[in-house]
Amino acid sequence: MELLKLNICDTEKPVVQRVLENAAAQPGETAVIAKEKETTYQELADMILSVHGWLKSQGVRTGDCVAVQAIHEDTCIACYYAVHLAGAILVPLEKSASPERMREIADETGAVLVISSQDSGPDSRWAGYDTVRSISHKVVFSPGDSIAYPNIDSPCEMVFTTGTTGKSKGTLMSHRNISWYAYSIARCVEMKEGNRFFITTPLNHAGGLRRTHLSLANGCCVVYLDGLGNLARYFRYIREYHVTSLYLPPVAVRILLSRTGEKLAEFRDQIDFVYSSSSALPAGDCEKLRLLLPRTRLYNAYEASETPGVSAYDYNAGGVLKDCMGAANEGVELGILTQAGTIVQGGGEEGRICVRSRMNMMEYYREPELTASVWKDGWFVSNDLGRMDGQGRVYYRGRKGDVINIGGYKIAPTDVEEAALLSGLVNECVCVEDSDSSGMSFLKLIVVPDDTTPFDEKELVRFLAGRLEGYKIPQEIELSDRIAKTFNGKIDRKAYRRPAEH
Repeated sequence: MELLKLNICDTEKPVVQRVLENAAAQPGETAVIAKEKETTYQELADMILSVHGWLKSQGVRTGDCVAVQAIHEDTCIACYYAVHLAGAILVPLEKSASPERMREIADETGAVLVISSQDSGPDSRWAGYDTVRSISHKVVFSPGDSIAYPNIDSPCEMVFTTGTTGKSKGTLMSHRNISWYAYSIARCVEMKEGNRFFITTPLNHAGGLRRTHLSLANGCCVVYLDGLGNLARYFRYIREYHVTSLYLPPVAVRILLSRTGEKLAEFRDQIDFVYSSSSALPAGDCEKLRLLLPRTRLYNAYEASETPGVSAYDYNAGGVLKDCMGAANEGVELGILTQAGTIVQGGGEEGRICVRSRMNMMEYYREPELTASVWKDGWFVSNDLGRMDGQGRVYYRGRKGDVINIGGYKIAPTDVEEAALLSGLVNECVCVEDSDSSGMSFLKLIVVPDDTTPFDEKELVRFLAGRLEGYKIPQEIELSDRIAKTFNGKIDRKAYRRPAEH
């Protein structure tokens, strides 16, 4: 396969325009594979225009919010881009959200329409997916169609930084933001013509949604599977649909390595690249992937809901550098906000990771004070801690507030967790702060043991003692059958924090 012929001028076009132009140029090429069904670019374009016409008939106008339940299906993707084409703002909803929660989000965002597979009773804003499917092929797209596209700097979608419960922050993105993302990341990962990107993560969150934009804006194919619950099906999809790239957040990598052994190695000549984001992969997992996929580009990428496509590091080419997330991508600058309150771009000093980017969000929706609090001199100031080396590469050290202070020693829980995972004795773990009856704090490690051998706590402690400073050795090891996760697969550290003392 040849490298994509990327044109920076495309960043001046909304992604929906790029998708329809791809339909004009390659109507018979496969755009989406989901639920054992292959949808061509022509068919996807027909669906987008059909749903767009229906949205207009429902009174959807420029700037309106439209909430769409995220399901791994071509109809959902057609709805997404039809909303974009209408100049409206897409609000993707979690697939498992209840009608009550969907209604709450619709109320919070002022959504004029909710598209869902669930019945909500007498709500005039509600429309079922069955209705959308029934009209999704009423219009036939033609390359000669005169289409009015939205302004490139207008808002197009809102991604929430938390799940469907609790207080959520809606990160508002413009058409330019996501079009730049599709261009910049394609260059970063050396995306090739005919690439088939396999996505199993939810399509209402940044990971799945933005990888969809990346694929379809560049004329490639996206392959969907709803989660990793059926690993036999996962590998069958890779084989039968000739998948060439994988989106694997750290938790997905751990699942594949712990439950499928060397199965990935069967595709070492097929997989072109693997993209991981959210947080740095443990070094041990990086080394295992290098052995299984020696000719595959393997990326650790830094990005957030507020600032996608920041950086990426190919650890198969450069060697495993612990916590390294690479140098800034095109259209991005990286910095570190130090304790002194200055932003530096190198020097190794640790602080909060800052990003100045063409892809930074517009705002937190209807949260002007919160929005103002995360900007400093044009930089987005994240809650992620890191440092930069002399080559401009950023190293991720975890979230601000996750660092544990034991007797004056500041401990990054990820250091302890990564060492434990290297032992081979545990499949998952989380390092937390606990206290004894006198109120003295200590480190506790909660582990999900590897079920292939009997768990030996003393052996784990000995292993940790050989790799960590003494103050990082957990005083207590607790067994568990699961580790709490957030919606995007990260450890839910808030679930393990002790209640504040009064």
